[in-house]
Amino acid sequence: MGGVFSCCSCFAPAARADAYVTTLDAAGRACIDVMCAKAWVGRLIGPGGTVLAELKSTTGASIEIGGRGGADPVTVRISGTPAQVRAAQAMVSKLVGEAEHPDYEGAAGKKWRTEADRCARAAEKCAEEKDKLFGAGDKAGGREKLGEVKDWQRKMHVANAQAADEIFLNRNAGKNHHGDMRMDFHGLRKAEAIAVLEKRLEKLRVGKRRGELELIPGAGHHSGGGGAVLKPAILRWLREKNLAFEVKNAGAIVVQL
Repeated sequence: MGGVFSCCSCFAPAARADAYVTTLDAAGRACIDVMCAKAWVGRLIGPGGTVLAELKSTTGASIEIGGRGGADPVTVRISGTPAQVRAAQAMVSKLVGEAEHPDYEGAAGKKWRTEADRCARAAEKCAEEKDKLFGAGDKAGGREKLGEVKDWQRKMHVANAQAADEIFLNRNAGKNHHGDMRMDFHGLRKAEAIAVLEKRLEKLRVGKRRGELELIPGAGHHSGGGGAVLKPAILRWLREKNLAFEVKNAGAIVVQL
């Protein structure tokens, strides 16, 4: 089967998705079908089709995304010369791989989360030692260990706060043209996301800004079996504050200012 190649890639969450060779298409071009989980198709298309257009322009390949209705996985057909098909398939693999295993935290965020986890483990260990000392009647030793527990907990909170700042910066700084009117919360915990949102709303209120504030809590594709975590928490908070908002799509909310 000259001029046609095959490969296998992981495109679907928690399951292998196949890229398999079809026959040459009607124009005699090399052709490959890639099965992509429906959840990640948006990454291939991009806002207004910009990502898909760039893929086609960069590689010269024809890329058709079919079955966008209820089909899951979705068939992505790539055709062109063997070189074009290889280039396009590599770019598609990279995009979907990043969607499936996104780096929300960034290097600095990971560093501070790791430090916070270390402090949490140290606090837990000291708490166990404290209980043993009090249980043995050593009140002075127990009080000393209690002080160590509080110290480690304080360090943990500081590290988590620093992690939240770095993660939010990683997801937002220089990555959109909306400035203060768009917030991506991916990678943050519920309390952290609410705190950042409160701070931003206060800044916009003081500046007398009007318009639409777009919130991106995500649809929960990477939250495990429990589904979305941030979105329900943010919606609940917005309702409690009697703020006007609209659910734009599965992963976005628009607040009217």
